Amino acid sequence: MEIIFRAIYNQPDETEIGHKIWHRESLFLDAVSATANTGGFTPLTAIVRFFDWDRDLINAASSQCNAVGQIAVIKEVNPLLLLVPKTDGRKDETFLINDLIAAANATSTEVLSFTHFGFVQNKLPALEIRSILGVLMNPDLKTTIRVLVWDIDLRHRVEMMRIYDEYKKKVKKGA
Repeated sequence: MEIIFRAIYNQPDETEIGHKIWHRESLFLDAVSATANTGGFTPLTAIVRFFDWDRDLINAASSQCNAVGQIAVIKEVNPLLLLVPKTDGRKDETFLINDLIAAANATSTEVLSFTHFGFVQNKLPALEIRSILGVLMNPDLKTTIRVLVWDIDLRHRVEMMRIYDEYKKKVKKGA
């Protein structure tokens, strides 16, 4: 799987007030993976607005996704939406990334827009990111995903690339 990090520039007004307004689309995608959070001006709300999806459908799916703590596959929208339950960013999320990969495999997703870190208001959730990379960079991973476009808030790009480089070295060493 090829991982492409896409630095997302957020407008100063967005970062100042903590409201995500705009969504930057990835070209040639099969599915969008987003955090199930529709409370206010969130990244998911911006995505819903960008694609002109049914807000009631996405709100209901987000509530259900968070209630059960598992990935929700929303096939009624285009592109396909893979909702991930909200996390606090402070723990290992191996279960959720494996669940997301299973959902992507079940839907034959080849190009996935991974939007979860495109708008990070506070500290980058390094532990969560490390657990995600640990799964995604496992050479034994079996997935239909050929390309994962990983959005990263421009303000955290350097730290993200440092974490990614650590994992590349581990994979190279076979650790």
